[in-house]
Amino acid sequence: MGRSSNKKAAILLTAAQHFSRYGYEGISLDAIAEEVGITKPAIYYHFKDKAGLYEAVLLERLQKLGDAIEEATGRGDPVEKLRSYIDTFGEFLQEHRCFAAILAHEFADNGAHMPESAVCELSRTLGRLTAILSEGREAGVFELNNPMQIQLMVVSTLIMHQTTRNLRHRALECLGDDRSASIEADMGSLASDLAQIVLRALASKENRV
Repeated sequence: MGRSSNKKAAILLTAAQHFSRYGYEGISLDAIAEEVGITKPAIYYHFKDKAGLYEAVLLERLQKLGDAIEEATGRGDPVEKLRSYIDTFGEFLQEHRCFAAILAHEFADNGAHMPESAVCELSRTLGRLTAILSEGREAGVFELNNPMQIQLMVVSTLIMHQTTRNLRHRALECLGDDRSASIEADMGSLASDLAQIVLRALASKENRV
């Protein structure tokens, strides 16, 4: 990897951290440049403007997420594929911690700053989920359902878990409760539990326990 590529990667990584903390409106290209150790014009060498930098940050992660989900859900029966879908989404958010916060900002702003290219890339995950649910219905293991509702249930739960640790602590402190296990539950355990809940809700009458 050349010097220019290394610098571009450093800009993207630092920008992701800033977007996750401050949202699109709150970030400063000057602050990003200072942290990377470059001048602001050096950012413009790689990216046209703030919007272009933000698009690159989103696409880098959304493309990896889409690829990971497609690979993980390419085998098995519908139940196994749905488990893999939720597990992979959770693992990705755990590995790319800034990404969960960036998505949380976008969801709160109703996607105000998300470019169309990123929306289309994000829709790959919904498309894959829709295909899995359709396969499950055809196999008789899932009841009729709304894929968007399932997507919202999965994604919002995983993102909230990743981005609200301190708030959960404070809420329990107000109740005089100390349930550290519920606060510190790792993403893998949460994803597994969530998959079980979703599968139970989707199960056809013949497959309900």
